[in-house]
Amino acid sequence: MREQVDYQLAFLCSTFLASFVLYACCHFLWRRSTPLASALFISVGFSYILGFLCTVVSALIALHLVEPLTPLSWSLVAAQAFEGAIVLIAWSALYFGIKHYGTAEEQRSRLLASEATAREAQLQALRYQLQPHFLFNTLNAISSLVVSKQPERATEMIAKLAALLRNTLSFPEAHVVTLREELAVTEEYLSIEQVRFGPRLAVSLSVSLEASEAQVPRFLLQPIVENAIRHGIARRPNGGEVSITASVIEGQLRIDIENDRTEGLLQSSDEGNGLGLANTRTRLEKLYAEQGSVTVATAPNDRFLVSIQFPLTTASSIAQGAGQ
Repeated sequence: MREQVDYQLAFLCSTFLASFVLYACCHFLWRRSTPLASALFISVGFSYILGFLCTVVSALIALHLVEPLTPLSWSLVAAQAFEGAIVLIAWSALYFGIKHYGTAEEQRSRLLASEATAREAQLQALRYQLQPHFLFNTLNAISSLVVSKQPERATEMIAKLAALLRNTLSFPEAHVVTLREELAVTEEYLSIEQVRFGPRLAVSLSVSLEASEAQVPRFLLQPIVENAIRHGIARRPNGGEVSITASVIEGQLRIDIENDRTEGLLQSSDEGNGLGLANTRTRLEKLYAEQGSVTVATAPNDRFLVSIQFPLTTASSIAQGAGQ
């Protein structure tokens, strides 16, 4: 009877100490972002090893306190090791359960915050579009087409302006769209500006097929593209080019917006602190935390460069995640 009591006390103490070792193992697996199935498989194996060791230590302690000394039964130890292993497996399952629950709650909080920020961004995009100088210049360009007897082009521009305002005013339930859809809205805006600037504004797009299906926050590009035109192209007597490139690099979506600028003149109003970039940074922070970034720099060809980068997500990957 006493032997059993000694064994249980020793087993309780050794299992408690082993839980710290198991915690270090689980924490290491979590920090390494090990897939859940692999992490559970490793923790189960490690738990059995620790349970076996706890059983051996507890049995040796209990037998050492018994007179006369009896030999250790390894078959009995192997059988009783499952008791300790089950306790430790349950502990590791609880650890990963709490971690995944915390991560899910954190993502939910970010999603709720991003929804509020997205609606604010939509209103901000509307304010960008309805600025008096923008509407005046757009309507003046349309008027010029009518006067010069180009009614077809004038009609086309009115349709593009209507489509742009319709997209800006809409408030869909989804706050993310594919990059392809976001570029379609941005191209509507650029087509209007091309009528205004004529040959002074050139546009270049280079988007990979994989990048075009990536999920991006709605109205991500238009404010930055407008900044490129207002603070770059509009200041150059001969105009210049705005280029948008997008690609997928190691699971990250990268979007670069470049524009020519007046030599020796920095785009100081948006050199990392302007409204458009500040809004974009805030939205990416809400959605992706430290994994999202917006950087400004001077490209090797002395063009102004804004780089946006965040984890790649697609409709298919989201569906797969929901299925799991």
